[in-house]
Amino acid sequence: MVQIIPAILSISEADYDRDISRYRKSQSFQDGWIHIDFMDNVFVPNKSIDAAATAKYPTLLQKEAHIMVAHPKEWVDDLVEANFEKIIFHIEVEDDKNECIDYIKSKGVQVGLAINNSTSLKKLEPFLGRVDMILVMSVVPGFQGQPFIPESLERIREISRMRSQGNFSFKIGIDGAVKNTNVKEIASSGVDFITIGSYLLKGDIDQNLEELWEAINE
Repeated sequence: MVQIIPAILSISEADYDRDISRYRKSQSFQDGWIHIDFMDNVFVPNKSIDAAATAKYPTLLQKEAHIMVAHPKEWVDDLVEANFEKIIFHIEVEDDKNECIDYIKSKGVQVGLAINNSTSLKKLEPFLGRVDMILVMSVVPGFQGQPFIPESLERIREISRMRSQGNFSFKIGIDGAVKNTNVKEIASSGVDFITIGSYLLKGDIDQNLEELWEAINE
């Protein structure tokens, strides 16, 4: 069954405190993973809190970082110190991807690659046997509330084919503009996990999650 992972994108520490507190009080997310976005105002035109800020607000959820940053290796030590257990960086960075993967793995942390919709899937091929997950972006990264890119579903199906053909074991996820009106089609596309932030946090988290599962199972 597909996994739904709650997400947070916080521009300020106060925003992060508010949202992590809401997840902490939710009955639905007492364990499992939480996906936290980081931005450097270089790779994407927006800036978020840093890893150290998240450590001030404990959670029982296991933390995965999606770092939309130009130089991912520079972020790894702070993320590990803040108890992140997965780090996902972008295939589009100019830094040496293998070096970044090796460094993250050396810290005992799972590693993933995120890919933007405009990037050819061929860019992933050299790394498919080296990573734990591939995250397909279904919006242009950097801001919440953007429209879903429908072509993302075919990209997921193609990555799934690449996984089967190469006998790889990485997981496939999607991130961006997921809601009850498109989640069933997304869940049927071959994803292992779905990252959802805005839809869950608008209103009652538990009720919103229930609506998502109802849509998936209808």
